[in-house]
Amino acid sequence: MDAVLAQYGWMLDAPLDELMARARELRDAGTHGTRLVTFSPKVFLPLTRLCRDTCGYCTFAQPPRPGRRAYMTIEEVLQVARLGAAAGCTEALFTLGDKPEERWPQAAAELADMGYDSTLSYVEAAAEAVLRETGLLPHINAGVMGEEGFRRLKRVSASQGLMLESTSPALLRPGGAHEGCPDKEPGARLAAVEAAGRAGVPFTSGILVGIGDSRPDRLHGLACLHALHQRYGHIQELIIQNFVPKPSTAMAAAAPPPLQELLWAVAAARIMFGPHVAIQAPPNLTPLEAAAAAASPSAAAGAAAADVAALQSSWRALIDAGISDWGGISPITRDFVNPEKPWPHLGPLASATAAAGKLLHPRLPTYPPYLGLRGPHPSSPASSSSSSSSSSSAPPASSATSSASAPSPWLDFAGGRASVGAAVLRAADSQGLGRGSEWVAGAQEGGPPEAGAEGAEGEACGGTEASPERRTGGSVGSAGGESSGSGAVQQPRQQEPSSSSGSSSGSSSGAVEAVPAVAAVATGAAGGGGGGGGGRGRSVLLPLPPRADSAWRVAVGADGALEGVEGPADPSPHVVRLLEGVLEGGRPLQRGEVEGLLRARGADQRAVLRAADELRRRVCGDSVSYVVNRNINYTNVCTYKCSFCAFSKGPAAEALRGPAYLLPPGEVARRAAEAWDRGATEVCMQGGIHPSFTGATYLQLLSAAKEGAPGIHVHAFSPLEVSHGAATLGISVERFLERLAAAGLGSLPGTAAEVLHDDVRSVLCPDKLRTREWLEVVTAAHRVGLRTTSTLMFGHVEEGPAAWAAHLGALRGLQQQAERGAAGGAAGGVGLTEFVPLPFVHMESPVYLQGRSRRGPSLSECLLLHAVSRLALHPHVTNIQASWVKMGPARAASLLAAGCNDMGGSIMNESITKAAGASHGQELPPPAMEAIIRTAGRTPRQRTTLYGTPPASQTERSFGAAPLAPVVLGPPR
Repeated sequence: MDAVLAQYGWMLDAPLDELMARARELRDAGTHGTRLVTFSPKVFLPLTRLCRDTCGYCTFAQPPRPGRRAYMTIEEVLQVARLGAAAGCTEALFTLGDKPEERWPQAAAELADMGYDSTLSYVEAAAEAVLRETGLLPHINAGVMGEEGFRRLKRVSASQGLMLESTSPALLRPGGAHEGCPDKEPGARLAAVEAAGRAGVPFTSGILVGIGDSRPDRLHGLACLHALHQRYGHIQELIIQNFVPKPSTAMAAAAPPPLQELLWAVAAARIMFGPHVAIQAPPNLTPLEAAAAAASPSAAAGAAAADVAALQSSWRALIDAGISDWGGISPITRDFVNPEKPWPHLGPLASATAAAGKLLHPRLPTYPPYLGLRGPHPSSPASSSSSSSSSSSAPPASSATSSASAPSPWLDFAGGRASVGAAVLRAADSQGLGRGSEWVAGAQEGGPPEAGAEGAEGEACGGTEASPERRTGGSVGSAGGESSGSGAVQQPRQQEPSSSSGSSSGSSSGAVEAVPAVAAVATGAAGGGGGGGGGRGRSVLLPLPPRADSAWRVAVGADGALEGVEGPADPSPHVVRLLEGVLEGGRPLQRGEVEGLLRARGADQRAVLRAADELRRRVCGDSVSYVVNRNINYTNVCTYKCSFCAFSKGPAAEALRGPAYLLPPGEVARRAAEAWDRGATEVCMQGGIHPSFTGATYLQLLSAAKEGAPGIHVHAFSPLEVSHGAATLGISVERFLERLAAAGLGSLPGTAAEVLHDDVRSVLCPDKLRTREWLEVVTAAHRVGLRTTSTLMFGHVEEGPAAWAAHLGALRGLQQQAERGAAGGAAGGVGLTEFVPLPFVHMESPVYLQGRSRRGPSLSECLLLHAVSRLALHPHVTNIQASWVKMGPARAASLLAAGCNDMGGSIMNESITKAAGASHGQELPPPAMEAIIRTAGRTPRQRTTLYGTPPASQTERSFGAAPLAPVVLGPPR
């Protein structure tokens, strides 16, 4: 204690307002300008309420009752979890008493009847069932245990937790809150927290305020947790929970702590742990200000308007004290630990959060830094700052055993796509927060209605109709007119764990329809199921059915914000300054500023989209260009091992995704000739790195295309192919490019870029060009006068904003170098013709099917990346392209209001994205393309590859083209 007070004792008597100011400054330093305060949409699963401890304040623990089961059956657990999945929840919170079988013979007997030797074994089985059947992510509070127990549960959980509560020895003495509670001995609890650290478990802990502890006790408890976190880096969140007296307990007459004590503890925790550990305070337990408490007899969130206003004032104070998270909130189940304190509705909580300038947003049980997303991480949870520090280093590698190919050592990826690690990635967005949307790149358009969209069933989670501004995403126009879908974790395709909750586009009405089944179990009308043990009667633990008038669903809209609730109405001043700098002053955005804009949500995101649209209008006008072209993918045989690629064929993939092939030169010539006859001005040629290919092969393919259509522009050969061709000929890349240009090559596709950061590339394409090598090839192309496109494939394994900002910065530097060369009289032209963001299509991608990637970007992320690209690359790259092949034609058109001025090619054949599972790609002919552009309120313009005007004869042909002849595939050789 003396050492703790020597370091932190200054906080004991410091003015509260000064502590709070320091705490919120630290908190804001760790949020990267996102203004988020998070919560976890959950169901509460009290697997058993038997416990061997008898805490003086607890009503959760209950003794056995005749005719009542000691444990929820697994079928009961699944029924509740399915309701949660239908409501957009992502967390299944398992809470239970400590080792009840060691005190209660009934518990041991029931476990034996079900075939389990311990409560630990049973919670492991129940969590596995929830994960497998519903996709909800288990967070398990299983009590005090050793490292082996934490490792067992890590296999089936996204996170685990154990409250320290207090290190005060006085609480164990007669009359103390923890008298007769062996599992509340501080040494035992700290040993358990340390064991979780050794097991590499993303962990939640915290303290209770007001159970007989003092401020020095709280500092000591926090300092003990801080020391463990510094060693293991595993504490992702701290709960600062205030004591609430309950009738019929030993502490029923004890006074609850005032709000000021809770605020002090929150601020002290934030100052001690720094900016990157979440600090949480449960909103249903929040005490009122003293004056409000005296005037109001009720503090329930659903009470009178005066009570709600008083609660909102207290919530605002907690935000001002440094919290960053509200914890788990459920639309389905009550708080079984504090049943007299109902969860607040999200509407009032979001309003209070917005009043503090913050945006309420859903998260997962696993916090973002523990997902193992790749790239230049802006921050990490691993080493918490001291009271004078506001930064931290990367998290240490978990000591838990983990596959070398696992994305994160903090999660279990054994079992591939059936693992809990894969489930977490499926539920995550590119920042590691809750995806909250079922839209995916490449999916068929016109599917089931999305939550929040016109005609969608269900109710916005705020309980009231969202305003038109909120639903449409401001003045973005067609870019934001629909919500992006629900937050339930859909299990894509039949290979994924099944879900009994139905389609994720279901609504709160679906949850209500499911209530009778739960009610039947609750009244004993249905069988026990699941865990066996029939005949013991129903479980006393089953949650009450939700009321129809209180149902809400969690869905994240096209502006990246929670649907149906209030957020800050205006963009943050920092975002406004950045946007004004670009629009009015031509100020280039720095990499950190680009990253910040890529994290924008709500009003900030809407402002970014408006600014990008305005900049597009100033630079490009209202015309939208497209090129009539044909893709010729001459082989799908490839010696490289890109983990994302569903197109390539190697020796181990002969039976996958169609036959291996190699086009003969005659077929290449025929396709080029047919494309020209149908009005094309471009053929785009790329393929796998066939083991027989040399530089001469590429020259032969180029010759074949020019033989078939002498006037056509050949846009061909990725930087990887160029590098390979040069190496096989034993000449420099620049010399090989000169030979290609002399043979008729018109330009290069800037593909094989994926993400220009080597940490990401080490997962996606470990044997491919490194970032520096890719940039060198493209730079060489510019030097010899060949222009190139540029691309970014996003939404897979990367920490999005940080990796995307690095990528955009690299492209900007590349183009600036090309411009300097042109100004100095070098042979090169002006470098990049356009930038094309390519959303990752996940459905058949190997890295996704192995459970090691996300499901592509969300719609919000697609909108935002295109918009920020316009701003970040200005004025050097003036054309931003929307990929209708990846997005779908209608969604691509929505990007025209987010900074895009080009729709790419009509693409007579496309096979790479189709191989990944996309529904689009087999030609969007000019009449259809122009209709889509006009529907978006813009003027279509047919162009050439280099953005010139095509011959009138070709344009005329393109509008009256004959059907394509069948393609011919040659043997792979």
